[in-house]
Amino acid sequence: MNLHKVLLGALLLKSEFAPYVLPSLEIEHFPSDLQPVFAAVSGSWNATGRLDAVEICARYPEQKEAIIGCVAECESECIAITRDRVEEWTQLAREQAALARVQGIAVQIANSLTTFADLPDLYSQMGEALTLDREAQDFKPIGELVDNYVRKLDEKPRYIPTGLSVLDKHLHLSPGNLFIIGGRPSAGKTALSLQMACEQARKGYRVCYFSLETDPDTLTARIIANRLAVPLADVKAKSVPQSDLDDLAKLHKLPLFIRSASGKGVAWVKAQAQRMKAQVVFIDYLQLLATGKARDRYQQITSISIALHELAQTTGILVVALAQLNRNSAQSLPTVADLKESGQIEQDADAILLLANDVTTQNRPEKHYHCSLEKNKEGDLWTLPITFDKECQRFLEITSEFERR
Repeated sequence: MNLHKVLLGALLLKSEFAPYVLPSLEIEHFPSDLQPVFAAVSGSWNATGRLDAVEICARYPEQKEAIIGCVAECESECIAITRDRVEEWTQLAREQAALARVQGIAVQIANSLTTFADLPDLYSQMGEALTLDREAQDFKPIGELVDNYVRKLDEKPRYIPTGLSVLDKHLHLSPGNLFIIGGRPSAGKTALSLQMACEQARKGYRVCYFSLETDPDTLTARIIANRLAVPLADVKAKSVPQSDLDDLAKLHKLPLFIRSASGKGVAWVKAQAQRMKAQVVFIDYLQLLATGKARDRYQQITSISIALHELAQTTGILVVALAQLNRNSAQSLPTVADLKESGQIEQDADAILLLANDVTTQNRPEKHYHCSLEKNKEGDLWTLPITFDKECQRFLEITSEFERR
């Protein structure tokens, strides 16, 4: 079957499906010999809001033979033309175009004239090629959006859990969200992210963990301490009883993938995540991601934040990024203003969770662990009853009560 001819023929034979697929198609999705036909079809649709093969042939007489050929090709397949089939063919056409573009970039990378300095831009182009969502897809008729809402009334919202019920009660993470976990050094950011990654993988989500600071073996030791509830020191000393190690068999089947990303940027992370078909991505930590040629550190972190937000939005991946806080007022409660080096992080995040060790407050003068939801687009802000067992690298719920902020 000639996919591209059949798709164009189907649109001419069943023009009622055009509003659902034409906005997501571009001329580069078609081979060069069919690009004039697509231009004629798309041009007619944009000009008149309808598709009529006779009318298009009259408007574009030089494409008459090719247009008739597309209709004949579709009819010869003897396939019932349905909306689902047309949308499937559209997706295949876009995937084939993306593959061809990636292959072209690969040839360019292999070219002897390519320099190391060219690689970040080529990585970015490859990431864009692998992103099948186009801006045009964001425009949908209001009627279709209302129909989708009504059709899904009986469906429960699909939130991605963190594994901590006191957090999940008010933090509703969805595909395409950007979630920031902020804290000063040794506050437990990595431990919490690893615990979340394991729990999400246990629920069946494909999780990719990119570490820019710590090697995978060290992270694995932390995961073992967390899952077995044994001291991290014992794991590092290899003194964990064999009976406890038997429980690690449960980790073997988890769709959790960890790799070092030192020196890499967002475009590279995006390409790797899409290659792995990730549903959740963890980045430890945001400020270590490589950047382009921004003049100062503020602009660099701003560009990283914007790129992470775009990664989440365009791929539908939940992005969980760890972020360092400024060291100022180390004993005071952290706020979003402490997010290091850029206010853009606060703007781009759908939710922000801040962690702190040994803080004191007016209500609790003794030193204690602090965990607070400082931004939450889907709900209220809370101080959460969670504590950090640093010895075993575990986060624990300590009460069922919340403190609304």
